[in-house]
Amino acid sequence: MGGIADKELVYEIYYTKIADKLFAGHEDVRKRYEDAVKELLTGSHPEKVDVKRIKGKKNEYFRIRLGGWRVVYAVINGKIVVITTLLAGSRGDVYKKMAGVK
Repeated sequence: MGGIADKELVYEIYYTKIADKLFAGHEDVRKRYEDAVKELLTGSHPEKVDVKRIKGKKNEYFRIRLGGWRVVYAVINGKIVVITTLLAGSRGDVYKKMAGVK
């Protein structure tokens, strides 16, 4: 979990246990993910981040593509934007695991 204040927008990134465990072995991907979230929320070129809404889910899930990796997250709005990171992994693995996410 980390809180970041930038350009008067405060946001926090939370990780589920499964996402945090995966990122523990891949800190470079975690850094790229956090940089992508920062660019999306406060950057001058958020269109450069490859993000898409995941279709077919009741909740508002999105994915960020980082090369061969996909990171699935949800945004919770309020005064502070909270990004809850649900899953991370290779393209094939993440979409298979999405079947279990409600």
